Amino acid sequence: MSEKMPIIMADNQPLTRAGLLHLIWQLSGKHPVQDAPDKATLIKRLVERPSSLVLLDYTLFDFTQEQELINLCARFSSAHILLISADLSSSFVKMVAIGTTNTSMVFKSSAYEEITDALLATLRGERYLCSHVQELLNVQEAQDENNPLTKTEVEILKLIAQGKSSKEIAVMRYLSQHTVVSHRKNIFRKLEVNTVYEATRYAMRMGLIDVIDYQI
Repeated sequence: MSEKMPIIMADNQPLTRAGLLHLIWQLSGKHPVQDAPDKATLIKRLVERPSSLVLLDYTLFDFTQEQELINLCARFSSAHILLISADLSSSFVKMVAIGTTNTSMVFKSSAYEEITDALLATLRGERYLCSHVQELLNVQEAQDENNPLTKTEVEILKLIAQGKSSKEIAVMRYLSQHTVVSHRKNIFRKLEVNTVYEATRYAMRMGLIDVIDYQI
């Protein structure tokens, strides 16, 4: 049997730590766990076990700026960092999402399904961004009256037009299937259509996707 991924708990709320560990045990069994109450201890733990999963509440930790977290993620590129916080700004989310490849994000207020999806994905070594993080990223994307869709929604619409299922899109975009379904509903609502065919034809007329992207 392969060794379980080590977990470093960098969350200073005892109730949150207990809840996350209980949930992980339910989903994946018992993992070796170490606490890291501050940044210095976290670095020490990562030096000892660089391929750990770090469960980090950024807002309650002793990072002074986003770049410190980005530098840590670059230094320990084999680690997987799951940020689980009560609140993160859109500017922070964008900076971390763009500046790192091994940082996942979910909110403590996220749906139970998204929290479990985030834990399972990061335990597999995959990146995960919850739907609210996606929304915060979308705030940064320019929109106009002729293009009601965000950049993310356009990219998902392209995949839908290519005949990809919600499950396939979720894998390709590192999202949960629930998040993809939510994006799909938003796309249909914004375009005021009811079928994939109508949505795709509308997007083609508006120049949001190319004919080559469309599979009849």
